[in-house]
Amino acid sequence: MGMIRFENGAVLQIEFSWASNIKKERRFVELRGTKAGVKWEDENAEIYFEENGQLLDTAVLRPRHDDGHRSNLKHFIDVLTEGGEPCYQPQQGVDMIKILCAVYESARTGKEVVL
Repeated sequence: MGMIRFENGAVLQIEFSWASNIKKERRFVELRGTKAGVKWEDENAEIYFEENGQLLDTAVLRPRHDDGHRSNLKHFIDVLTEGGEPCYQPQQGVDMIKILCAVYESARTGKEVVL
């Protein structure tokens, strides 16, 4: 579990585990902004917003099905065989490792780590 504060003031709260002792694993994302919020879970996403001082939610969105790891591998093979542009750049991986190392360092020391 961790919290990442960005230079622009935005905050990302993350919670993950590869071996949780729970009945069912859930994957979800919640985005909370000053003008709207989104909750995505399974195949559904809901958008919440305020209009005329009242909190409303929109129709449920149905994002296209993405089988995650398999589609990433297919994209990798396509880049190699077709010469396309990778959707992920090496620097993104480097940045992710820096963030994960900082989360572990913060847990070890009990202090905020600045990158």
